[in-house]
Amino acid sequence: MAYAIARVQIADYESFIETFQAGGKEKRAEHGSRGVTVFRSAENPTELINVFDWDRDGVEAFMADPEVGEIMAAAGLQGPPEFTFVERMAELDA
Repeated sequence: MAYAIARVQIADYESFIETFQAGGKEKRAEHGSRGVTVFRSAENPTELINVFDWDRDGVEAFMADPEVGEIMAAAGLQGPPEFTFVERMAELDA
């Protein structure tokens, strides 16, 4: 499985999550996203780490979509997401 980890800086969590769940969700699904888990940095409340079940091609198509910039601005992103792409290799017990 392919995952995309996106680190973003936001202005306000409530504004972010409202937009992220509305138009952002529809647009991500349009480009193949299968879901996301949102984490907030314990050291910096304006930094979020989003772990998407999403492949690189889908993310690249999403980022190239002309409507995405407006959605990100409405969500209060302070710049473009920084993506890292990973594949699950193993899931081990503690």
